[in-house]
Amino acid sequence: MKKHEIKNHFYNTKTLVELWRDFIDWDKRREGENGFLKKLLLGRRRVFESCLGEGCDTIYLTKEGFDVTSNEIDTLFADKAKDNAQKEGVGLKITTFDWRDIDKKFKEGQFDAVLCLGNSLTYLFSKNDQIKTLKNFRFILKRKGILIIDERNYQYFLDDAESILKGGFRYSGKYTYCGTKVHGRPVEIEENKVVMEYEDERTGKKAYLVLYPFRRGEFLSLLREAGFRKITIYSDFKEGYNKNADFYQYVAVK
Repeated sequence: MKKHEIKNHFYNTKTLVELWRDFIDWDKRREGENGFLKKLLLGRRRVFESCLGEGCDTIYLTKEGFDVTSNEIDTLFADKAKDNAQKEGVGLKITTFDWRDIDKKFKEGQFDAVLCLGNSLTYLFSKNDQIKTLKNFRFILKRKGILIIDERNYQYFLDDAESILKGGFRYSGKYTYCGTKVHGRPVEIEENKVVMEYEDERTGKKAYLVLYPFRRGEFLSLLREAGFRKITIYSDFKEGYNKNADFYQYVAVK
């Protein structure tokens, strides 16, 4: 899957970019994680954020004193991140690499930490692409460096698809995506594809993402197959597994 193929999983990208900050709610995201990122990154200065988006996490970490290199292949999101960073008074270092090629773009062991947040690995549908990407993240990490990566609770989507599609979608709004004016919900759920709709309740504007739904245990298996051995699982930023969580976070050590 090349860059243009990944971008084909975005529909109404311009609208999506417009809606994204209100969908996240930057302040509430920080409240929901309760210092999770900063605590994990303590003593790890050089950070690669693999999916910049409109800059929420990169800008936060840069302001906290971390040396962040951020990657974003979508020019509209990258431009929005630059605008947001300028307003916040920080500079960005942005790359535009395909994840499957970053072992050719960076040196082995170049970073203390790699971030892949916001359910971003879900843009890759092929297991080979997923494994290659995770191996590349591991490659650019220093020894004992950490990968912090997350996934949405797609098993809930798959198990309760009928109820969800009839309007019974359950999401707390307290973690990762915390906005109250822009709402995201699944409008199509299949074994190998989920279509998410994002709607601004004030304007009626809509945008869509097509995503790969990881099954229970699949994400952990991929991390192990990519070479990570010490992996800690969190459920909505609390250590351990909770089948009712909105999101899962994995901290994998090289």
